[in-house]
Amino acid sequence: MTGEDRQLAESLQAAKAAHFDADGAACDYAGLAASRERGRLAACLADLEKFDPKRVRIPAQTAFWVNVFNAGVLRDIPELELAASPDEVQAFFERPRLRIGGRLYSLDDVQHGLLRGNLPKNGRLRAPMLRDDPRLAYMPIAYDERIHFAMHSACRSSPTLRVFDGGQLDVQFEDAATGYVRRSVRIEAGGAVVVIPRLLRWYAADFGGERGVLEFVLTRLEDEAAVDLVDRRRGRVKLQYAAFDWALNRREASDGNRS
Repeated sequence: MTGEDRQLAESLQAAKAAHFDADGAACDYAGLAASRERGRLAACLADLEKFDPKRVRIPAQTAFWVNVFNAGVLRDIPELELAASPDEVQAFFERPRLRIGGRLYSLDDVQHGLLRGNLPKNGRLRAPMLRDDPRLAYMPIAYDERIHFAMHSACRSSPTLRVFDGGQLDVQFEDAATGYVRRSVRIEAGGAVVVIPRLLRWYAADFGGERGVLEFVLTRLEDEAAVDLVDRRRGRVKLQYAAFDWALNRREASDGNRS
């Protein structure tokens, strides 16, 4: 890591340790908003205004941009708390708010423009960046569909908050994907129905379509007997997608319980 991306990762880890539950699934946002950890995140992001992302080693570029995304969400959480509808939440992610290397980015620019190879987000027809956008020069070379489980959107259906290191990215991505699948996927009706997070419906094409989604989740479930029930049906399985909960994954400071 360079000095700047190391400091960003360390500040993100400090915010997680101080304000999230042990799993990184729920946050005391009231505590975070006024904390020195949030101030440190803001300072680290400010330090990136003149930072050239090309200084980050190629294997570490994906981890760098994921950490930038997650840090941006936490820094600006007071704004996200004001969102009163899913549309307002979407507007939060579409609004430019990060200046890296002299160029302005929205969170969607980072997630869908750089990390997903400039593909449209769910519900949008256009890619976030034009083909000649100079920011595309910072797109990591390798794409990994497990990126979806690395981005923390601060809602109840979000993947947990994690901090990523380019030297351990494959293991960390697999841990993130496996953890999300095991928390969110259920097998019902004797293997005839597989309940899957809506996130995987929105981006099924990233996994090779519905068959790819099913294979992806089945290979990561712990319950081998339930998976065997699905396998015995030889593809005669219905995928049912759970609702996506946009409410903040709020943790109460007093007792650690999620509201």
